[in-house]
Amino acid sequence: MSQSSPPSPFVRFAQFELDSRAGELRKGSHRIKLQEQPLQILAMLLEHPGEVVTREELRQKLWPADTFVDFDHGLNSAVARLREALNDSAQRPKYIETLARRGYRFIGELEQPNNTQAATPELLERDGPWEADFPQVARIGRLPNSKRWLPVLAATGLLAVVSSAYFLRPPAGSKAAGKSINSVAVLPFENASPSPDTDYLADGITQSAIDHLSRLGNLKVISLGSVLRYRGRRDDSRQIGHDLGVRSVMTGKIDFRGDRMIVMAELVDASDGTHIWGEQYNRKVSDILSVQDDIAREIATKLEVRLSVQQENVLRRRYTQDFEAYQMYLRGRYYWNRRSQEDLQRGIAYFEQATERDPNNALAYAGLSDSYFVRAISGALPTGDAMPKAKAAALKALELDNSLAEAHTSLAQITANYEWNWDKAESEYKKAIELNPNYSTGHHYYATFLMGMGRHQEALEEMRRAQELDPLSPAIATFIAKAYYYAGQNDEAINQYHKVLESDPSFPMARSFLIHSLEQAGQFDKAVAQLKIEAAQSGRGQDQSEALDRAYRSKGATGYWTEVLRQVEGGKDPGAGSDLDIAAIYAKLGEKDRAFDLLERAYAQHNMWLMNLKVDPRFESLRSDRRYESLLQRIGLT
Repeated sequence: MSQSSPPSPFVRFAQFELDSRAGELRKGSHRIKLQEQPLQILAMLLEHPGEVVTREELRQKLWPADTFVDFDHGLNSAVARLREALNDSAQRPKYIETLARRGYRFIGELEQPNNTQAATPELLERDGPWEADFPQVARIGRLPNSKRWLPVLAATGLLAVVSSAYFLRPPAGSKAAGKSINSVAVLPFENASPSPDTDYLADGITQSAIDHLSRLGNLKVISLGSVLRYRGRRDDSRQIGHDLGVRSVMTGKIDFRGDRMIVMAELVDASDGTHIWGEQYNRKVSDILSVQDDIAREIATKLEVRLSVQQENVLRRRYTQDFEAYQMYLRGRYYWNRRSQEDLQRGIAYFEQATERDPNNALAYAGLSDSYFVRAISGALPTGDAMPKAKAAALKALELDNSLAEAHTSLAQITANYEWNWDKAESEYKKAIELNPNYSTGHHYYATFLMGMGRHQEALEEMRRAQELDPLSPAIATFIAKAYYYAGQNDEAINQYHKVLESDPSFPMARSFLIHSLEQAGQFDKAVAQLKIEAAQSGRGQDQSEALDRAYRSKGATGYWTEVLRQVEGGKDPGAGSDLDIAAIYAKLGEKDRAFDLLERAYAQHNMWLMNLKVDPRFESLRSDRRYESLLQRIGLT
């Protein structure tokens, strides 16, 4: 009795061949890149052709009980990758059929190595005439399942035509069949670890994916500020796409187990909720840089972004190879994004540690520059101390990498607000936007520069571009109103401020700017009402707002401004940064000499808000004075 031969490691179907021994899927002589999990799923399905392989069986095989994973997400992603490799479709499957909530079934026909049965008229009769399925090559919908058709097609010379027309045709619903996805929102990665101390790493992957994709230029990428709104939420991807104005949404989860991490990412078409791409990475935590690179490259590939050599280099660029230095940088950006003065100071400490650990880390220097600038313009640090530090850090970042849009933007802000070198500043703004058209902060800051220059239409266009990239940012929406204010359209500014506060009643900048606009419009009763809301939200008493109310009712606008001045000058040291605001009050009261004294002091201290002196409506009464013209000339605004 002869022994039976061992089962072949090769399984063939259609034009594909699975080599279970080598763990490879091939199509002809071409090896198809496929990760381990999709390969194992295919092997299980091919072991049981025509039978249901349940989700539970797949889970037990691929995801043991002691392995952390979002099973549903992982399985759906793996099957989607398998279908993509086979050019298959969930809606019109040729090979893998989904049985809702149960599992999957292989419905293609396996090739039998020794099957030499010839086709006969009887066999043709049994399945019906093939012309019914293929009335013309251009309308081919599927190949008949039985291998017995192959000799007939080969004999007629039609096999090559049919197979090439069939296998080259994009599946229904694919991007090649008509979808164009040119925008993406990368939502905050969920930190599945019980330790909140790893939040900065989850945010780091989110920020890195946004940064990498933003620099590609031919893909609209939503800024971090808007996507942070979705942290910890499970909103429908279609609704998110609608809210953010994008065609695709990426979600992810990260878990840490000792020195290892499991990262899961999925990209979804926001127009219909269908899966585009998904992947799971099981790596060492120290490999986070390579995971970030892989995610950005995969998204660019799946969205069919055509990459130039320069863009390929962008995706491969590493700003540090030192994992500890990168951790320090991520911690710095984590606190930078929280924006409180205490958090900004903590961020500075981490950025400084990152540069000490790796003096060639351009990103850390850019973070330092951003932090010192914000602390200076908010009045938390003396301008003369903070701005030279901010400039030195920006220049160092650019010395290390002249392609950093963030560093060019920081240098532009310093050059404009502190040095009043308008030509140099504009050149830096434009360079930043050229390097990264998706950098919303670059558009935002350039718009504030254009406001000060009196180029109001351009300013509004840049602010709207910033809003497209960061649609949920209350700061950007507020500065759109500020652009109207400086353009002399104060009524439109007031309407815009109200819109911001309707969506975010606790956003202090919008309410503060609204009060300025109401005062400028002479609507002092409404300004007082807003001051009362502001006091209540900040936990202050109503004494000051009530005093203003009484002063206005008693003596009109003069009474109001006199009481404002009393409160400002009677408080604790208002600081040199407030000289411009106090000068504006004196201008309202008609005390021009005192107003000019304060403006001169602000000039001597390089008050950064003097950039707006030409367009600030609070100084309207001073414009005809030669001292005002002299000041504008010295600042370079004429």
